[in-house]
Amino acid sequence: MKLKNKLLFAQIVVFLIMFVILTSVLSEIVYRTVSENDCENAMILNEQIMTRMDQVFEELVRFSNVVASDNGLDERIENYIEDPGEANAAKVRLYLSQAGIKDKIQSYGVLGIYVEAKKGGETYEFYTVGLPDNIQNYVKESLEYINLEEEKYSFLSPFSYKIESDTVFGNNFQKAYGYATKYKFNDIKGSVTVIAAFDKLKYIAENMKNYCEDYLLLDEENHPVEPSVLDSQIRVEETLKGMTYGKSYKEGSYKEKDAVVAARYSEYGGWKVICRLTREEILANNRYLILLAELLVGFFGLGVVLVMVPIVRHFTRPLMEVSGRMNEIAKGNLQVRIEIQSTDEIGEVGKSFNIMAEKLQENIEKMLEQEKREQRLKYGLMISQVDPHFIYNTMNTITYLAQKNRNEDVIAVNKAMIEILRDRLRIEIDNVYDTVWQEIKVVEQYLLIQKYRYLGIFKAKIEVEEETKEFYIAKNILQPLVENALFHGIFCNKDEEGEIIGGCVTVTVRLRNQYLKIVVEDNGAGMSEEMAEQLEHQRAAKIRGEHIGIRNIKERLCYIYESDFSFTIQSKEGEGTRVILQIPIVK
Repeated sequence: MKLKNKLLFAQIVVFLIMFVILTSVLSEIVYRTVSENDCENAMILNEQIMTRMDQVFEELVRFSNVVASDNGLDERIENYIEDPGEANAAKVRLYLSQAGIKDKIQSYGVLGIYVEAKKGGETYEFYTVGLPDNIQNYVKESLEYINLEEEKYSFLSPFSYKIESDTVFGNNFQKAYGYATKYKFNDIKGSVTVIAAFDKLKYIAENMKNYCEDYLLLDEENHPVEPSVLDSQIRVEETLKGMTYGKSYKEGSYKEKDAVVAARYSEYGGWKVICRLTREEILANNRYLILLAELLVGFFGLGVVLVMVPIVRHFTRPLMEVSGRMNEIAKGNLQVRIEIQSTDEIGEVGKSFNIMAEKLQENIEKMLEQEKREQRLKYGLMISQVDPHFIYNTMNTITYLAQKNRNEDVIAVNKAMIEILRDRLRIEIDNVYDTVWQEIKVVEQYLLIQKYRYLGIFKAKIEVEEETKEFYIAKNILQPLVENALFHGIFCNKDEEGEIIGGCVTVTVRLRNQYLKIVVEDNGAGMSEEMAEQLEHQRAAKIRGEHIGIRNIKERLCYIYESDFSFTIQSKEGEGTRVILQIPIVK
């Protein structure tokens, strides 16, 4: 049996023995260890959720009491009872509708207010403007089962409703609940019921799903309401009867055979949140389980090492030399090699080691060189991503158009600038190319911007052979060339009075053998032959000032295409300039 087979066989036997032992006791140890702590965490979560719900309840109770004791409301109701005309009724409804704004209630929580006043055997109803009939009917039916003389206040169970338009408080909700409190003024008695959106409470209660999959939200009568789990396994009556209370009578827990149930009571109205953690959830979600599993795996690994050390030492002593040489490699000595003295597995390892060391040395040298080039390329691309000169000119154009009240033109220029900046921000170290057609679209957006500013001063002509549109070229080289043609050619060509004569910029892209020939030409001011030669042949790093665009383009072309490209400038003063670029085809 070969060495690798012996080692593999020994490791498999040891692994199977320890794996069987660990898996047989792990789940029981973890469950017994963390179930108490997990139950405590569940009660803490329930407390946090119920505290947030109590804040909503408290706000609703506060607002209800404010409405019930509002002198302005008392006065308007009394006026209506004395003179029950539509005008006085409208005043009451309007006053109720403005109560939320007046008392700074959170408007997203209140759907409407319903007031029932009784005097002399007569019952009077008042409600906020726009309160739907279905909500009014539900409140009336609910109040029939509430004795406010004894209870003083009561919550209305959540109910669903449909509404075609927004409520007076500005929002559209799907589910509501209410709070009814006693109303009394002089010899007028009755109740004030505030209808609030249940969606807020539902959203808070849904946080229970972050900790367990089975949970309930119960109202005053222990009826499950949304977002309770429909097929919940929680036995409410049994749980509440067998509850073991925690730090206060408002929280408690109940243990089942393979689950724990935690509950929290509300400060208001007997509401409750209950969650049930199964054995599987405790084992799957508890953080201490992870730590315990890691410790067990660590002990398992240590046991394997202790058992395998004498075995491995017996079989791997000849490999010590290879290990020593590997340490030398790790320290950075890539010249180290192994003298091969046998043809067995050890000899094969030594031969492979020597090949690896040679390849590693070659690859590291190549990687270092490639990394230097990529860093230089990244720098060149980064400085070309946002052109301050272009942004400056564009913002001036927008300012000019805004001063002329050409608002539609401002929007068009702004959209064009956004498209150009978005295209430039897509430049990454591993994405330095773009299609000819995409670069042409950027040029068109740029020309659109300049045409709005220099209306009627220049023309542009773009000729692109159809078969070249999908070829890839170095990103962001056409627009700077067109910009130079405009600002150093057309716009510099002026008459004796200093007015721009105007001209034409032509961009052509054609296929020449295995190269793309790109020509950007203008009939503007031109330049001297000396300046054109300097721009074409002088080292790029020495070009400064207004010709930074040419420098940037030439540097990036060198990095991307190395020496496989040509960049030619032809110009005469007073006649114009032609820039000719030939680059290899990239498909």
